[in-house]
Amino acid sequence: MAQRYDVSLKSLFQHDGDGIIRRRLFGARVTEHLATEQPQVLNNRADLVVRTEDGLLHHVEFQAANESDFGRRMFEYYAYLHAAHKQHVVQTVVYLGREPLRLESVYSTPSMDFRFAIVNLREYDADLLLASDDWADIALALLANGDREKTLAVAVGRLRQMGREERAWASGTIILLSGILGIEDTVNERMKEAGMIDLMENKIVGPMILQAEQKGRDEGRQEGRQEGRQEGRQEGMQAGMQGLLLELLTEKFGTLPEWATERIRTASSKDLHGWAKRVLHSASLEDTLR
Repeated sequence: MAQRYDVSLKSLFQHDGDGIIRRRLFGARVTEHLATEQPQVLNNRADLVVRTEDGLLHHVEFQAANESDFGRRMFEYYAYLHAAHKQHVVQTVVYLGREPLRLESVYSTPSMDFRFAIVNLREYDADLLLASDDWADIALALLANGDREKTLAVAVGRLRQMGREERAWASGTIILLSGILGIEDTVNERMKEAGMIDLMENKIVGPMILQAEQKGRDEGRQEGRQEGRQEGRQEGMQAGMQGLLLELLTEKFGTLPEWATERIRTASSKDLHGWAKRVLHSASLEDTLR
């Protein structure tokens, strides 16, 4: 699912939980998240690959559009994952697009019929998902069959019960998923009306940026007083922004590759500031640091 929603969807299932959708996809508790990137010659990256406690390997693909020749892509995923892990791969597509489902769950050639499962989220009862304790179910209820206003009210109520860090992540997922329906503004307004942070205007990341900048200024002033140079202030601000960005990117994308950390270490203050604002809505590390 090569768009900005895949990171949020993956993060829903990378956090602990035991909800309805999770059980439908995996059937057992996840014990390991596996690498999803394939060799560059295929130029594909699976959305989610996990191993469950019963030893089965599961590949989940999130799809927001009816894509022609989609079955062939699923077959390519299967062929690579089977070769890489030397075992059968249980494949499930989660469809959450606005249009009626038209994807075929089979890829046929004269020599084979390759099949995989499709879960149409539109067929799920939103009220059933809202009764779950798993935030993945609550967030995905927005895309299920039900009263959207009720879903938003329940979701906001659950967000209020979370700690600050968990709330920031969970709020981000539901804001981004609302983009699939084109209702980001509506969801954002409901959060503002409830006294929640305005994510669409970077109010979560914004204060962190300002705090890092202020810390940098303070350190810079101190260094400047000690050395009597303006450069001290600039270096302090730069270090503060670098540290903030590294923390944000690691939290969102995991351990950073060497090229990313090197780029941050050598970037200008303008680039650092822009990247820190972009990280909340970007779909990949490459998109953030473009």
